Amino acid sequence: MSAAACDLDHDDDSCSSHEFDFAEQADKTYVPATVNTKTTTATKTASALMVAASAKAGMEDIDRERINAILLRESGNSSFMERQRKMDENSNKRILEMKQRLAEKDSNASSRNWRSDMERNVIDPQIEKYRTQRRPLSTCVVIDMDSFFISCHILDQPHLAHIPACVGGTSMISTSNYVARKYGVRAAMPGYLGSTLVKEISEGKETLTFVKSDFKFYKRKSAEVKAILEEYDPKLKMYSLDEAYMDMMPYLEVKMNNNTMAHEAITKHLNTTASNNNLKAQLPLHEAFPDSTIHKEVQNLLNSIRQKVKDITGLSCSAGIASNFLLAKIASDFNKPDGQYFVGPTEQQIKDFVQPLSTRKVNGIGRVMEKTLYGVCGIEKVKDLFDKRAEIQYLFKPATANFLLRASIGYSDCNKHREDSVEEEDDEAIHRKGISHERTFSPISSWSDLCNRLEMITLSLVQDLRERNLMPKTVTLKVKLASFDMLTRAVTRNTAFVFDQNSTLSSSPQDLVDVAVNLLKEAKRDRDKMMNKGRFTVRLLGVRCSNFQLHKETQFSLDKFRQKASQPPPILNPYASPKRDVVAANSNEVVAANSTNCLAKTSHPKEEAKDASIRNLGKISCPMCNRIFPSDQNHALNAHIDSCLNASTVRELCKEETVSADERAKKKQKRTLNDFFTA
Repeated sequence: MSAAACDLDHDDDSCSSHEFDFAEQADKTYVPATVNTKTTTATKTASALMVAASAKAGMEDIDRERINAILLRESGNSSFMERQRKMDENSNKRILEMKQRLAEKDSNASSRNWRSDMERNVIDPQIEKYRTQRRPLSTCVVIDMDSFFISCHILDQPHLAHIPACVGGTSMISTSNYVARKYGVRAAMPGYLGSTLVKEISEGKETLTFVKSDFKFYKRKSAEVKAILEEYDPKLKMYSLDEAYMDMMPYLEVKMNNNTMAHEAITKHLNTTASNNNLKAQLPLHEAFPDSTIHKEVQNLLNSIRQKVKDITGLSCSAGIASNFLLAKIASDFNKPDGQYFVGPTEQQIKDFVQPLSTRKVNGIGRVMEKTLYGVCGIEKVKDLFDKRAEIQYLFKPATANFLLRASIGYSDCNKHREDSVEEEDDEAIHRKGISHERTFSPISSWSDLCNRLEMITLSLVQDLRERNLMPKTVTLKVKLASFDMLTRAVTRNTAFVFDQNSTLSSSPQDLVDVAVNLLKEAKRDRDKMMNKGRFTVRLLGVRCSNFQLHKETQFSLDKFRQKASQPPPILNPYASPKRDVVAANSNEVVAANSTNCLAKTSHPKEEAKDASIRNLGKISCPMCNRIFPSDQNHALNAHIDSCLNASTVRELCKEETVSADERAKKKQKRTLNDFFTA
């Protein structure tokens, strides 16, 4: 997975995995090239601070110790490393505090058996619950394109496949090919460091070749891949340009229950909401066929899919197959490039696969968590996560402990990326936590340049929101300073941004730009208050949208208004107290009760309002402004309600209500004699 392919709750077409992000300094001060004893001793520290030599596909047999020593030598004095050291010191303090908590718990005589008690009463019942929820078959597939960005360029420049090459420049690398990875070159690494690694480790025999990025080209090739995969799973999810999550169960059910059916017919059936009456009744696969037959079929099918992708696009991909997407994602990295790996669905098969893995192989466990787990509990493997589950439950917050518990047994909700009961237009809004775009650039301090950069990033994000039909309420700004200090600011609105051009509620892209710029102003102002001197110099800007509003929520509100507006208004007694009228309106005797009073007082002016309500029984009124519409003009009513519900109208209504409430409050406060004299 390339640097631009983000995690499941992050979507960006830029280099966003800034795990390894050293300062770009034209006037870098290098430590002498000789690696002395002190530097060698610091290699372990470098490993704790950097992830350039992490276990990424194609980097299994690299000389990590030598690579870390070179990186520490070349960047040991950088602002990034200074910040990493500070962060590492904070991690060390946290580890010490957690170890002290654990020691105090163990020293308490009344809780000597707390581990076994916690496992028996709290943890193990939850584990059994998870195990009963497992899928009986391995049909979840994660497809990961192989070094996607550079592979796209290899199509036009085949020689790049045989030399160390990467996409990016001297400031930052987006992705590298497998030849370059053997030298420790990887995504989110400064290009000058990659060049140094290749030159030094190859003893001057090879140099690193840089290729300029072309995101339009990447998006076009990604669309080609998606079109092929959608033939097998129309509901697949691609949370990045180079990674797809697929459930092969629906395709297999049709194919194996109708073995003479052509692929085109199966695809058409999967895209049709109504079932074809000519199809045989489809039994659940695990009831109709032996598990071994199903798993052989899904592996053969996946092989043919990967070959089809390669034949049509010229790009290779790797894949993982498992009973859930957590395991499938891990498995997709096992036989790279151009391979696939199968994980069986039984408890023993999952245990054999997941327990020997290092904790870092689990998505969601990063450098800091890896260090914390090892520093506090000595946890290195996934098996250790399970064995130390009581300590984890005690030391970590419930959400983190629960995540680590699920990881320890290789469990995830297979419906996290698939939920057939959810309307398609709301599926992504439910499962996606957020979508963001960010850019790294040479440090700049000009306010106009920063605003221009931020505008470009935000407009690019608006385009993605529009294409995915997402309506966010929360906007978060991410700012990385030249010192590598990170600033974040966020704001949540009551009304969501809507970038649907066909909607009367549509927001302008400039609205989101204005919000982002205001957040940048706030971040700069707060930073200036903390630091009286020093320029506001930025090297990264990012905008994230989250807290998505569902389309069905909006439609439900409108339908509720329509239903309420279409009901005839209750005929209330104009002379009765408000409280009595509310009670009468909810009874079946309201018409008869009020008719008697109305006959006695026909000359009262409020009778006209009652007569008007009777005349409007065949019409619908807007619940916001009471404008009357014929009951058959649904389109006009909906358009009018949209305009009534826009942000400005809502603000005015809230303002009027606030003023009225203040006036009522003042009246209620005048309860003493002194109040009347002083008013």
